[in-house]
Parts: sequence; structure tokens; C-alpha cells
Amino acid sequence: MFTPEAIASYLSAALLTIVNLLIAYFVLKRFLFKPILNVLRKRRESITSALQEAEEKLNQASEKVNEAERRLDVSTHEAAEILAEARGQAEEQKETILQDARRNAAGLLTRAEKDISRMRLSMLNDVRDEVADLSVTIASRVIGQAMDEHRQREWVNQFLDQETQSGGQPALSPDPHTNEVSGHA
Repeated sequence: MFTPEAIASYLSAALLTIVNLLIAYFVLKRFLFKPILNVLRKRRESITSALQEAEEKLNQASEKVNEAERRLDVSTHEAAEILAEARGQAEEQKETILQDARRNAAGLLTRAEKDISRMRLSMLNDVRDEVADLSVTIASRVIGQAMDEHRQREWVNQFLDQETQSGGQPALSPDPHTNEVSGHA
């Protein structure tokens, strides 16, 4: 079992195995572990730099979002002010337009009333003249030529004036004894 040749063989095999392991370790370390470690280190650095870049971009984005929110708040405030100002101006214009329309309507109404009064007076004068002409014609036919036209026209005008003032009550009536018109109140 443990003979010196076997032990020497075991020792030589163990020694060769150790030497092989050391050579394999140095070869692997030199040609395999270093490049792999370098690749891993570079990868870690690139990941770290990518994370830092992403963090910087995230910070920039959050700053931009904050700035955009601030601008949006300012814009909203400005829009509310502009809208309030526009409403105020619209209200003022509405009031101005309403006042102008009321003034124009009042002016039109007074002009219409003046026109109506003027037309009424004109119509009354026309009717008075026609009635005077008719009464003169009738009176001259009934009475004959005993009374002149000028006097009859004066009586008719006086009668019509009293008629318009008294509200339609006859103020003059013919006197049957003298064929003249006398005034009775």
C-alpha cells in the first residue's frame, strides 16, 4: 500500500499537479482573469456613468417639469387676469351700449311725441279751416247774405276754440229771434 515507490509516485504526481495548478492559475490569471476583470470593470464604469447620466437627465427633466409647472401656473394666473379684465371691459361696454340705447330711445320717443303733437295741431287747424269754410257756406245759404264771411269765420273760430277748451260742449248756439249766434256757457 504505502510503498516508497507509491509514495514517491504520489508525491511526484501531487507536485506535478501543484505545479500544473500554479501554471494554470498564472496562465488563467494572465490571459483570462485580467481581461474578464478588465471587461467587468469597464462594464461597471459604463453602467456607473450611464446611471450618473440618467440621474443627471432625470434631474434636468424634473427641473424642466418644475419650470413648466411654474410657467403653467403663471400662464393660468395671467389668463385668469386677462379673462377678468375682458369680462370687466365687456360689462362696461354693455352698460355703455345700454345707456346709449336708452338715450336714443328716449330721444326717439320725445321726437315722436313732438311729431304727434305737431301733426295733431296741423290736423286740428286743417279741420278748423274746413269747418269754417263749410259753416260759412251753410250760413250764407241759410241766412242769405245778411252776415259777411269774415264775421262768420271769426264766430266759427271762436266757437271751435271754446269747443277744444271745454272738451266738446257747444259754447255757441244760434239765436232763433235774431238769426245770430250767441254765446252760452
